[in-house]
Amino acid sequence: MAHQQQDPARDALITGMGFALPGPGGLCATSAQFLDIVSTGACYVENDGVFFGQVRTDIADVKERYPELPVKALKLYSPVQLLGLISMAEACGDAGLDWRSGALSQAAILAARDGGDCWSAQYADILNTDRTRATKDQINELGTRLALTGIPMDVANVQVSVVAGTGPNFTVSNGCTSSAVLLGMASRMIAAGEVEVAVVTGADVFGLDFLRHYADLLDRYAELSAEEGITVDAMEDAALAMGAQMRPYDKNSPGSNMGNGSITLVVESRAHAERRGATPYSRMLAQRTRRSPQHSAFAIDRAGAGMVQASRDAMAGLVEAEQIDYVNGGAEGDRVFHETESNIMRGLFGDRATTMPVTVQEACFGHNGGPLGALGAAATSLMIQRDLVFPTAGCVDPDDACLFDPVPGTTARPLRIDHALSFNYTVGMVSSAILLGKA
Repeated sequence: MAHQQQDPARDALITGMGFALPGPGGLCATSAQFLDIVSTGACYVENDGVFFGQVRTDIADVKERYPELPVKALKLYSPVQLLGLISMAEACGDAGLDWRSGALSQAAILAARDGGDCWSAQYADILNTDRTRATKDQINELGTRLALTGIPMDVANVQVSVVAGTGPNFTVSNGCTSSAVLLGMASRMIAAGEVEVAVVTGADVFGLDFLRHYADLLDRYAELSAEEGITVDAMEDAALAMGAQMRPYDKNSPGSNMGNGSITLVVESRAHAERRGATPYSRMLAQRTRRSPQHSAFAIDRAGAGMVQASRDAMAGLVEAEQIDYVNGGAEGDRVFHETESNIMRGLFGDRATTMPVTVQEACFGHNGGPLGALGAAATSLMIQRDLVFPTAGCVDPDDACLFDPVPGTTARPLRIDHALSFNYTVGMVSSAILLGKA
């Protein structure tokens, strides 16, 4: 295979990471905190018997990182915007980029979003406001909130305004592959010389009340099915689990726990990183998005044809399949992914698939939509940097359907990782594959 030639100075390196995820005390913010959690498979999704990844969203956490922002303005921001500001501040600090001194004035400030809960809330507030009783201040606040949070670009708009950026600023919404797709776009912008630095944030906040009500509806679905003599397999038919911990690749996984959160990664050109003496975590070699060919917009392709093709496209001209040392999977607790990813592994690696380490860290924080691509890239980058395979969070008793090594337990495994793939899926079997390597 002929290898692609490109200017090494335009390599896309991940040089910073910041978080606003569930963690000790309600917030995992730093790369060190994130490492402690994902390297041991610690889970922070249980809250008084409800399994949902809740993140602390105190204005004080934002004010601590942005003391110049007035509280009056912060009170207008939605929870997802507050989380986006926290993760961006931590990522810039981790990368050693001082935005106050203009380090991000021409950087790309990009956001990935999946959920629409914050947007719909603004519309509902306006619809529920009584015209005869509304004050001028209330109407002004409603309008400001609508402009700031009633559109998908809500997080990116707030972030770029804080740093007074003049570079590219846009949002990608592509379900659970959103931040993975955006990381690919950022790396291509860097390779093309359009920007030197891209700040990429995936962020989503899901309403707990909404999820509880939906879980009740799923229970009702099972009851009605039972009345008709139909047995519902909760492992495959109910994606949402509120009363038990999700366990990807485990034969006893009840489904997926949802979670809130934001993850920001700093991606920059090698030339720019070297000029300022930055220490990179990993190199982003490629990202590709493909879809399986089924006619349904919802069904899962158990053969995983889209992911196989996305992975092959990402590797093309760069590495051979036998050079991949590790895969960060896209399983979210549903058993259907055990079979699907086994088929993908076999399609990519043949007999070698049975010994390939494939792990996922979603159970640490819950399935959080937009940040998932950044979650896989961040965890995989740390593994590449440290030559460790982090365990699959929550996996205790691997399902026999997993025809690969899910690394169960709570202990990281030493392994030299030169190249790795990171998977993400969204509804309709749109699949993203990111190829990462040592910096």
